[in-house]
Parts: sequence; structure tokens; C-alpha cells
Amino acid sequence: MQLTLRMSGRTDPRVAAAAVATTFGAAALLVGIAAARDPLAVITAVAGMALVGAMTLKVEWAALAFVAVEPFEGYLESLSGTAIKFVGALLFLAWLVRLLTRATPAQIRHPVALAIGALFVSLLAATALHANGTSGAAVAARYLSFMAVTLVLLDCMRTSLPPRRVAAVYVASCTAAAAVGLAVYLMGSGGRASGPITDPNDFAFFLITAVPLALYLWRGAHRGRQLFLAAAGLLLLTTLATVSRGALLGLAAMVGYALCTRQLRLRAVLATVGVLLAGVLAVAGFAPSVVQRSLSNKQHVAAQNVQDRFVTWSMAAEMTADHPLLGTGPGGFGANYSRYLRGRVTDPSQLDVAHEMYLQTSAELGLVGLVAFGSVLGLGFAGARRGARDASDPADLGSAVCTALVGVLVAAAFLTEQYYLPVWLLVALGAALDPVR
Repeated sequence: MQLTLRMSGRTDPRVAAAAVATTFGAAALLVGIAAARDPLAVITAVAGMALVGAMTLKVEWAALAFVAVEPFEGYLESLSGTAIKFVGALLFLAWLVRLLTRATPAQIRHPVALAIGALFVSLLAATALHANGTSGAAVAARYLSFMAVTLVLLDCMRTSLPPRRVAAVYVASCTAAAAVGLAVYLMGSGGRASGPITDPNDFAFFLITAVPLALYLWRGAHRGRQLFLAAAGLLLLTTLATVSRGALLGLAAMVGYALCTRQLRLRAVLATVGVLLAGVLAVAGFAPSVVQRSLSNKQHVAAQNVQDRFVTWSMAAEMTADHPLLGTGPGGFGANYSRYLRGRVTDPSQLDVAHEMYLQTSAELGLVGLVAFGSVLGLGFAGARRGARDASDPADLGSAVCTALVGVLVAAAFLTEQYYLPVWLLVALGAALDPVR
């Protein structure tokens, strides 16, 4: 008897089914043998592979997973330096699978996508002119990853993933990170709240971005409204524990914008301040030595930090003046700062970045890159503003995104935050909410 029967030039389906069954049987046997030796490891591996497979086939799950894990980047990197990169790669792979299996093209036709394209071109040109070795490649990869994530999120939120769900996942993750950070702060030796994100300033940047989104969810929730209000309070309290002056200025800008656009009333602001003061007093009563040490440490280094900022800002401005078109390339600030120090005294540990998002961008990508990046931010804000005027959402997510962007853009004048999710997430939300297609 022939093992393979040809029917119209094709393999007999019964033979193909037998081959598949044999393969799965052999795989099951190997898994069974491994499970007998180390069942926990096998269960974990199988569950992990199942989760990865599901996320690959369901891009919405991969998108939400990426948004959820970003506020815990510091912890994940301590476990594995490639953990965040793996989740990002999985998101992009899932998106490609969706594009190949979906009849309609990607829904990314928006001015933000064009601005990202311009930023991509300026990044490539700056990299070609000044490669800056491995550090430059790492910075370029960071830019590219977040540009890709923005487009993927935009496509998902315009097709099958409600923007409200994305905002809810981000708020939930940041609230959990805030709880962990505050607990570590209270049980630690003083310092400043950080934990899930290593640098307290970057950690605070994540938290303040989530505050307007948490208040939006509170206004629009039908059940469990008080949970979102409590989340906003925890986010604010942990932000205070970071003692980040840039984040506090960002919060002040958010409050001012919300008052001007009548999203908040002065009475509500005063009540919030009162609740926060009560929370601060409660924390101080629970761990007075920790709070006192934190304030003393911050006061001790405050003057030095201000001096360091002026030095790095001056160097970034000089780099921009020397290389106005395409800058010094990704990672160029860290690679070239020694040439621009010129006897100025500063803390060497503060010289990896300019601690100013706009000057860092112009120093490394030139004025061309700065204009492209500014266009990405401005067009994201404009889309959210038009979405707010559309008034299809009673709770008004568009206004919340605008408020968050205002605070983020102010805080970023004192922090280098284009390498983190909040900026790009708000841009994606703004473009997705834009009623103009």
C-alpha cells in the first residue's frame, strides 16, 4: 500500500492529519516527561507560551499588556534587560499579523502619522551623520520603538480597542506602581519614592500623566467611581513623595489649564489640596523620620541640582548652535558633553542627558528633528482638542488628554522624557480621539 496517495496533485488529507497528530503526540510525550521532572517549570512555560501565542493573535491584548508593563520598567529590567523589548516586539509582531489577516489597511491616516514619518527621516539622517556607537544605537532604537508603538496604538484605537480601555489600563498600572513606590518609600531609608521606575523624576512623570485620566474615569464611571477618585489621590500623594519639582510644576500647569477650560472648579481644587495635606500629615505621622530625611536630602542637593541643570542646558544649546540642522546624532549629548564642559563644575552623574526634553532633542536631532517632534506633540494635542469639542463622550476623554499633555509638556522642560511612554501614549490617544479622519 502506498503511504502517500496523490489526489489532483495534493497530499491525501488523511495522511496530513496523521502527520499532525503524530507531531502533537510526540510533543505531548516530551512535555509529559518534562512535567514529571519539574511540573512547576513546565506549567509556567506552557502558560507563558499560551499567553504569548494569544497576544500574537490578538493585537489588542498585546497593546494593553505593553501599556500595563511600562510603569514597571525598572523592575522588569532588573529581572531581564530584554523584558520590555520583548513585549514591544510582541506588540509589533501582533500588529503585523493583524495587517496580514485583515482585509482593510491600517487606520493610521492622520497628521500625527505624517509628523512621525518626518521625525523618522530626521532620526535616520542624524544617525547616518553621527552614529555615536552603541549608545547612539540604543537611543535611536528607543525613538523607533515608541514611534512604532504610537502608530500601532493609533490603529488599534481607531478600529477595535476603545481609547477608554487604554486609559483605564494605564491608570490601573500607574496606581499599582504608585502603591508599590509609596510602600517602598515608607519602609526604606528616606530618599525619594521611585521603585518601579528607577529615577524618581521619571517615576513622577508617569504618575502625573495618569491623574487627569483617573479623574476622567471617575466622572464617567457608573460603578466603582470612588475607586478612580482614590486612585487619583494615591497618584498625587506618591508624586509628592518623589519630591520632583518638574512634576509638581507639571501638576500646577494641569490645574491651571483645567480651571481655564472649566474642567475643574476652584472649590474642588481647594478640597483636593486639603485632602492631600491630610494625607501628607498621615504619612509624616506614620514615618516621620523617613519624611524628614527625604526633605533634608532634597534640600541639601537642591542648589547643586539647579546648577547642574543650567550646565546641561547650556551645553545642549551650544551643541544645537554648532550642529543646527541634524544635531550630534542620537546619544550625541552623552558622547560629546566633555567637549562642551569647558571647566564648568557639575556632577558627572548628571551628564548622561540634558534634563530638558526640547534641548535634548535639538542637540541630538537638530532643529529639523525638534520641529518634527514638536509637530507630533502639537498635532496630538490638536486632535484631542477637536475630540473634546465633538462632545460625543459625556465624561470627555479628549479634555483629559489635553490637560495631561499640558502638564507633561511643562514638566518635560525640566526632564528628558521623550524616551518614555507617557508622551507617546497621549499623542496616540489624541490622534485616535480626533473626529477628523
